[in-house]
Amino acid sequence: MKKNILTVVIMAATVINLVLTCVLVFSVVPAMNKTTNLIDKVASVIDLEIDDKQEDDDWTMADLDTYTITYEKKETLNLQPNEGDDTPHYYQLGGISISFNQKAEDYQTVSEQIKAQDVHAQSIIKETISSHRASDFDQAKVQSECVKRLQETYNTKCIVEVIFVNPLLN
Repeated sequence: MKKNILTVVIMAATVINLVLTCVLVFSVVPAMNKTTNLIDKVASVIDLEIDDKQEDDDWTMADLDTYTITYEKKETLNLQPNEGDDTPHYYQLGGISISFNQKAEDYQTVSEQIKAQDVHAQSIIKETISSHRASDFDQAKVQSECVKRLQETYNTKCIVEVIFVNPLLN
């Protein structure tokens, strides 16, 4: 009789273990996955762009030469559609301001080239803005991307800042 009671207790413990394992798999694991996804999203939003720092930060505000392009009417740029959203979103600009580092070796040639033919720089900046979605639009990040694309296009480090004049995100 003692062997049968012991067998029943072991069987009951095994069944309880099986039930708790099922509860763990079907309730706790999905909740943990959701928490992990939330933490990943928060971390990506808070991303401080540590790699975004300029390598040649040997300039001060006094070293900057700013070239501003002002539009008579605000330029309207279409943004990429959000996933599952049919509403068109756009970004309006009153102008663009490009800052050059006067201490850079190629400052004179690059600044004169952009000032003489600013349509190319405007095109690069507008393409960069239009490649983003309204839901994930971060103005500082887009301005930084514009600087990188201009630096790559003109093969220079004298372009240090792009500022959007009177922007409006809708």
